[in-house]
Formats: sequence, structure tokens, C-alpha cells
Amino acid sequence: MTLDASLSVLNQLNGLLSQLHSTEYTQKLPVFNGSSIGQHVRHTVEFFQCLLEGFGSGTIDYDARKRNLLIENDLNYTLELVEAIHQNIVQINNFYSPIQLRVSYGDVDYELVETNFMRELVYLIEHSIHHFALIRIGIQENFKHVAIEPNFGVAYSTIKFKEKMEVCEN
Repeated sequence: MTLDASLSVLNQLNGLLSQLHSTEYTQKLPVFNGSSIGQHVRHTVEFFQCLLEGFGSGTIDYDARKRNLLIENDLNYTLELVEAIHQNIVQINNFYSPIQLRVSYGDVDYELVETNFMRELVYLIEHSIHHFALIRIGIQENFKHVAIEPNFGVAYSTIKFKEKMEVCEN
């Protein structure tokens, strides 16, 4: 279920990005305070990269993102990267093996927290949906030709709640 949700999130992103022109992907948008869709996508994609790299090394560190400008500026590269991340996730077979999450807050240099790949996928689903909600606003305001899935950028719990309310109303 979680694996399917994470793959669905990546597929939603791929479907949306496939409709954009490179100039739209990199355009600085006032609604984003001068950021671009590409910058939000880079941030989201790099979290998946950190998870996959950290899973291999035994320690995940989301603060150590590479901040690869190619992801935010080259739409074709990003589409290929999203597909590669999808394929890498599908190949994981030990979702519950313990790994360490490196976190740093305040004056403490860092702390290691025990986690596992599946728990981190849960986090990345929610993190991605949050950024998708922002991306949705940018697209709705600036690129009306792009078809957005009704549930793009909507939390799974909100979707379930709305479905429940519709049943109650009928």
C-alpha cells in the first residue's frame, strides 16, 4: 500500500511535468515569490535521492541534498530522473531493515534516529503532496492549458474524508 502510494506520487509528478514546456518549468512565478516549478520539483526529487542514497549507505541525511540545479532547469533530465527513482524504489526488497536518519536542530550538531525505508517513504509521500499543492497553485495561476489530476496535491486523508462526505450527502 505505501509502496504503491509512493509510486503513484512519482507517476503524478511525471504526468504533470510531461505537459509543461521547459520555459514554463523554469519560469520564476510571482505566486512562488520568484521561485519556479522546477525549484519545487528539485527539492522534492532530492528527498527521494537522499532516501535511496542513505538506504545504500545506512544513514539518510535530507539536509545533505546536492541541490542539483540541473533538476530545476532541465525538464527532460528531471523526467528521466523521476523514472529512475521509480525503478530504484521498485527494486528495494528489504523495506524494514533498520537505517539511521541524521537530523540537526538548533545547537546540536546532529542526532541519529532509527528508522527504515518504509517509514521514510511515508514521510516522502506527505512531503511530496505538500509541494505538489504548491505546484498546483503555480500551474493554475499561470499555465491554464495544463490538465491537473483532481487529487494532485491533495493528502490521502483529505481524499478519503471528501469521499466519505459525498457518501453521507447522497
